Amino acid sequence: MARAFGLSLALLLAGGAAGAAEPPAEPLTRLYYDRELLAYCGLGDAGARAGFERRLRDLRERPGFSRERQLAAQSRAWQAAHAEWQNRGLGGFRGWCRNEGRATAERLREAGGDAAAQ
Repeated sequence: MARAFGLSLALLLAGGAAGAAEPPAEPLTRLYYDRELLAYCGLGDAGARAGFERRLRDLRERPGFSRERQLAAQSRAWQAAHAEWQNRGLGGFRGWCRNEGRATAERLREAGGDAAAQ
């Protein structure tokens, strides 16, 4: 019994980062995924939020944007981010935040530009 528990725990810990998935490719879903990633990692500062808002405004101006499409993208993004967080295993999400999370926050801060200072 203890051996089975130990094996299960070892597989859980070892499998965390190995199964990391690619973030969504569709721009609107990716943007919402980025927001979810920052929320999981506690990296959503004013600059990153301003960048998110600026990118969202840009995407809203594209042909084919609709409220339904936005809601579907938000749902897919939440599911993908939650699955990624769960897939990381116990404590494995720290590397996700340290690497992808910080890079995402920086990318959004850059996209926010002057809007972050307002």
